[in-house]
Amino acid sequence: MIKKIGIILWFVCLSVVAFAQSDSLSVTEENTLPGFNDTIDRTADDFISASLVIAEPGEVLYSVLGHAALHMQCPYYHLDCVFSYESEGVQGKVLRFLLGDLKMGMEAMPLDDYLSLYQEEGRGVREYPLNLPAEVKSELWRMCDELVDEGIYLPYDYIKRGCAVSIVHSVDNAIRSANKIYGTHYQITYPDWGEPFDRTLREIFYDNAPHGWSLFYCMTLVGGQVDNPDLPKKEKLIAPKELVQTWQQATIAGKPIISDGRELLPNVNEYKGDKFTPLHASLILLLLAIFGLFWKREYISWLLLALQTALGCLMVWLLFSPLPGSEWSWLIIPFNPLPAIFWKWRDKWGIYYAALVLAWSIGMLCAPHRLVEYAHIVWAIAFALVAMKPWIHSLIKSIINANKID
Repeated sequence: MIKKIGIILWFVCLSVVAFAQSDSLSVTEENTLPGFNDTIDRTADDFISASLVIAEPGEVLYSVLGHAALHMQCPYYHLDCVFSYESEGVQGKVLRFLLGDLKMGMEAMPLDDYLSLYQEEGRGVREYPLNLPAEVKSELWRMCDELVDEGIYLPYDYIKRGCAVSIVHSVDNAIRSANKIYGTHYQITYPDWGEPFDRTLREIFYDNAPHGWSLFYCMTLVGGQVDNPDLPKKEKLIAPKELVQTWQQATIAGKPIISDGRELLPNVNEYKGDKFTPLHASLILLLLAIFGLFWKREYISWLLLALQTALGCLMVWLLFSPLPGSEWSWLIIPFNPLPAIFWKWRDKWGIYYAALVLAWSIGMLCAPHRLVEYAHIVWAIAFALVAMKPWIHSLIKSIINANKID
């Protein structure tokens, strides 16, 4: 009896070791295993279905472009989930965001759970089937699973790891992996990119996001490589809607990458921007600055100086911070802490600062691509008037004295 138990334990140990040392098998290798369910062809085109899921823009900062995710299904095993690049919540973690300390990564969830997130906000969701070869879809699912297992650990990079461009990278990686494993030669053939992709990332962002405070914050915080018009075309696919438009014209294996979409959720609360915009706020600051020219007390000047200094300190911080895309911003020319430091002597430099702001404003208006918001320009002019106040008063006194002499 003891001998039989020993033999049984021996075979159990061998089975455990063999299982632990076994490598993950490809679809083709699984099909050749003895006793495997040979009625299922895992290389069939309908074994796995994949689609691109696009959500409409939302009101908060990180959702103003909408969102893109991958919907993967395997009907034979009743598997249905959405793979989506997500980040830690930005709300309540502004300091960590500015320090570049937020993390992001791939998450998986059932389709119904995914849709419920957008249904609560009234945001519409559409699905576009991906016409990828079976081998590519198999590799895409495997890679997404691996990314989910890695967890939320990647540095939050809304430029290089935005939802749309991350999906482009994932599909490219799956194609390369499938070609290596199966000996295929798949590749995506893009159409003539055309004029829309001669823009910078900043201009693409500006053209696709609803105008409001969220866009203003983005245009304030993000600089650096976003202003570079020479980035590779594929890296400019940051807007989910432009990804759809591009992939509808691109092909793989002689087929368009995506087919016509279908609505998963209606767009109930369409976000078109804010009624009270940053431009309205900056116009109010300009009116205050004009009023302050004729008011002897300096309360308005101090208020505008405080606002200018606060934004100026942020611009200096972003210049050296690890936050993605913040290497340089044109806003640092009119907005920096120097006016506050030399405020006592503004009667000597105010007119020169105003001339600099005027030249900067003309340059921003004439720039071939959007660099700053109109609100930034109006705000800078408002503060320039405040800095010129001593010179304007001196000019008025000179005119009055000249008239008295005459």
